[in-house]
Amino acid sequence: MAEAEGNEARDVRRRCEFIIHGAAAAAGGAAAATLVPGADSVAIMPIQVAMVAALAREHGIEVSTSLVKSTVYASLGSIVGKAGSGLLLRWTPIAGNLVRASVAFSVTEAMGHLILDRLEAGDGLV
Repeated sequence: MAEAEGNEARDVRRRCEFIIHGAAAAAGGAAAATLVPGADSVAIMPIQVAMVAALAREHGIEVSTSLVKSTVYASLGSIVGKAGSGLLLRWTPIAGNLVRASVAFSVTEAMGHLILDRLEAGDGLV
């Protein structure tokens, strides 16, 4: 019985890792595609919200209640990421796109793992 539960936990973890990596790649792509610094948040936030909602569903948390909370996490992730990238470099045509993409990817990946760790610990989204 314990082995079956361990296998199920590993399967959930694998699915969640797939969700996180996919969302991070999508966020990086969306950020690279935006031409105006700051506009990337509009494209990234729905990706992060969808990621958190999918992680919550994998852990049996009601999506309707977690969706509001996930928006807060997505907003915080976006703000933290923006604070970490150089403002002048972000305005440079090609380098700026690469900076925005790498920041969006990294922040989304880190946020996903933070939330996954909380969910696995039974702490929920708050």
